Amino acid sequence: MTDDRFWWPFELSPREERAFLAFRERMRREPCTLDTRSTQLAADLLAHAMARHVADVLERDSLPHLGHIINGWGNARLGKRTMLEGLERFVHRDEARRPFILQRDVEGEFHPWQSFAYVVMAGVEPGLPLPTVGTSFREIALNSRQLNVTDGIELGHQLYALAYLEPEPRQAPFFMGQQALDVRGLMEQAVDAHHHGGFQVCRKVHLTEGLCTAAARIRGLESFREPAQGFLEGQLDILFLLGAVLEQVEALSASGAPAEPGTLLHELRDTLIIDNLLENHCYYAGHVIELAGLAHMAGYAISPEHWSAMAFVANRLNQIFPRYLPHVTFEEYFLHFGHYRRAITLLLEVERARAEGRPVALADLARFTVDFDHLPALPEGVSLERVGPPPAQDALFCLAPTPPGGRPGFEQIVAHYTRQARPLLEARGRFNHFRRVGPPSWPRALHYELLDYGEQVGAEIHLESEAVRPLSERLRALTERVARRFPGNTVEWDSDWSRQRGRLRLLFAPQTPPETVAAGLQALIDETYPELDALASNLVVPLSERPLVTSPSRPALSSH
Repeated sequence: MTDDRFWWPFELSPREERAFLAFRERMRREPCTLDTRSTQLAADLLAHAMARHVADVLERDSLPHLGHIINGWGNARLGKRTMLEGLERFVHRDEARRPFILQRDVEGEFHPWQSFAYVVMAGVEPGLPLPTVGTSFREIALNSRQLNVTDGIELGHQLYALAYLEPEPRQAPFFMGQQALDVRGLMEQAVDAHHHGGFQVCRKVHLTEGLCTAAARIRGLESFREPAQGFLEGQLDILFLLGAVLEQVEALSASGAPAEPGTLLHELRDTLIIDNLLENHCYYAGHVIELAGLAHMAGYAISPEHWSAMAFVANRLNQIFPRYLPHVTFEEYFLHFGHYRRAITLLLEVERARAEGRPVALADLARFTVDFDHLPALPEGVSLERVGPPPAQDALFCLAPTPPGGRPGFEQIVAHYTRQARPLLEARGRFNHFRRVGPPSWPRALHYELLDYGEQVGAEIHLESEAVRPLSERLRALTERVARRFPGNTVEWDSDWSRQRGRLRLLFAPQTPPETVAAGLQALIDETYPELDALASNLVVPLSERPLVTSPSRPALSSH
């Protein structure tokens, strides 16, 4: 590769570089156009696939999961409610009763402002109110100024959303750890991270997205437009590598040769760190095409060969992935296909607007939104039903493995508790080894929890944020009373839990019948709920002095 480019994340071998340059030259010489029919069908298939799983994904009770539904399927309707209304249960209020959402926190966002960015990207009007909160999602976002990170690589989602929600910057600062920064300071952090930081957060694509959009839309940041264009071109050049991968898949498929180590296909995939997993190919292509569409919307130059490469990659994947889709563990990997659906639907809108000689508008961004209550039928002969094994051949593509399910004994406990649970105290989530229980009126970080240790199961009360730390001594004082209620069980106070906030644990011995554990959780609630409910009603969540959350380790293409 030439070394005069502004930014490029890979070192290519001579063979990879030849493939890269050859594919780029073909895109210049033989322009490729988007097959709009197969692209629309691919988007419709993914809408129907999500319809089968959306209720289960929402039951996971996770803001990143909700945000990714919005990313891929818009402010969709389900049961006469919109996805945006789902943000309400993650809203906290500060000492002045201003609503906000915790950032980089298990009770809120994973990446700062991630869900706000996806709401904007879905074409939702910033002033749209959330009924039970009594204000717009714009105000909730603009109150969420403690980012709870110190790494500039995390700023992409926020800068993108901020470009639409606060194009005229306020004087109020944002906080990265203990550092107070204005919007220009955030941009400087982001540029430095793009040059020198790691290659996390969706391959830095969201960082490029945020820099491009903020430089184009926020007053006073025009000087950042030139580096943003340079980062953008480096990201879009990755399309030529993805295109070369799909060309090699086609060539090996035609020849019947395996995609084994030593082949160019294996080498290219190793460089991109995508292996042969179909989900990763859609995920990576989705992110880069999404970036191109949003950058075009912000007025950046996209070369003809990049548009051509986008069409080539989308056309090939739209031919390939529908055959595998019935066999995908969709509930686990929906975000991979959600990014891809957002990308191809955005590409359709860009193509439409370019053909009509007009810019892409906010209304165009919303056109991909799904109504799960009234989903049009798929065309005759098109089905998501699983017939036979997945069509893998010589490892040209494989599907990501199904994660292990929850222990059957634990699932039986949850089922027994669910049958007797009081209204507003149902078990939340669909996680394999725990379920939370707590009314909407409590801070989410205060909750009862069923926790599976493998053989033992705990019925517990957890404190998991700074807002609820003041309850520690009051909760600890309940330990003796709970021990008297359960004389045959281990009852203990764990002061080390959640950065020394603490938890009360009621443990059930191995082989305890599931119905006994479920009844034990109900008895723990009966014993402690009135006192905890009175304490919880007086709590507020502070905006600052929140400890930094350490970034968890993640697989290369897993995010959020």
